[in-house]
Amino acid sequence: MPRSYRWVILAVCTLAFVEVHVHRLAFSPLIPTFVAELGITYTTAGTIQTAYFWTYTLFQVPVGVLTDRWGARRVMLVFLSLLGLGTVLFAASRTYPESVGARALIGAGAAAIWVPGMRLITEWFPPDERGRATGVFSAGGGVGGTLALVGVPWLADRWGWRLAYGATALPVLALLPLIVVFVRAHHSEGGGARGATAGALGRVLATPAIWPYNLTVLLAYGAYFSMVTFLPAFFVERLRVSAAEAGLLTSLLTAGTIVSWPLAGYVSDRLGRPKAVYLASEVANVAACAAFALVGPGLAFAGAAAVAAATGLVAGGMVTPYVMVTAMFPRELAGTAMGVLNASCFAGGMFLPVILGRVVDVTGSFSAAFLVAAGVQAAALIAGCFVREPDPTRRAA
Repeated sequence: MPRSYRWVILAVCTLAFVEVHVHRLAFSPLIPTFVAELGITYTTAGTIQTAYFWTYTLFQVPVGVLTDRWGARRVMLVFLSLLGLGTVLFAASRTYPESVGARALIGAGAAAIWVPGMRLITEWFPPDERGRATGVFSAGGGVGGTLALVGVPWLADRWGWRLAYGATALPVLALLPLIVVFVRAHHSEGGGARGATAGALGRVLATPAIWPYNLTVLLAYGAYFSMVTFLPAFFVERLRVSAAEAGLLTSLLTAGTIVSWPLAGYVSDRLGRPKAVYLASEVANVAACAAFALVGPGLAFAGAAAVAAATGLVAGGMVTPYVMVTAMFPRELAGTAMGVLNASCFAGGMFLPVILGRVVDVTGSFSAAFLVAAGVQAAALIAGCFVREPDPTRRAA
């Protein structure tokens, strides 16, 4: 296939990642509805949200190994089908256990897009284009998160939350034939199966340099997902706006990442210093969490919108650890390495939203929870100082 076909691959993967983030965040704007109608606590609501991350995290390493052995297309098709099923079950859920179980199934189904997509990027894109390709791929998450935060509460106001959430299964089903037709392994890779080795996971885990990456993304993304989980409820309480308006405000954060993630990848490629881009982004993330905690309660609608949009515009550097880790390993280990890193990333999403929900329940204050998030981002910044930036001369070779 022509070299330009890499952009077709990237386009399909990005569309799939849009759906991953639609379902990652579609419950967040519904939290005020669940708290009011079901009488649950914010801790319980955080548990429903994090059920997605339990299985998403659990499946990251197996998905990475399977991608290296079986190829990206087959893995993506199987897991996306689970995502569609989980969506329908969540819309039909009537009890707390049913909603948690359905969210867990959604997380399992969403687990096999990022890792196979990153494997395809390492196959189809040369090293000096992988930063911008990864940034574009990540921007699909910003699009999906924005659609979820704006579209789901808007539809829920008109149709009820069950029908609104169930409708999000339709784009998932539309993706399946696109993956069948367009996703191909690079001709030099043989579909992924021949490149994988039985000891792939052991080789990745035995690489000391990957562990600082694992720690920093665990903290950074855990805090980020926690903020996005509770910002809609914070805006409903503090600004006295509707769930749809709160979702719109929060979506300005995810909309900002549509710009900042590709931009961070581009700057990383141009400068050859992805670590510096990441650390700058983490400094900004600490400031953003602190701003919501200390200034946020006194903001009017316009001020809250400005802070949310600015946060999204400075968060893009969080994607660069993935670019750096792909440069550390040969192609046959790319899927496994991404699985390990992504499992660490979403381990933070498994428990930090529950912790922040508990802080809100105990203190009655979202500001206290956001200060905790700022502290976690500060710890991520410290851990990020210890990651090893890839050798640019080796990368060019």
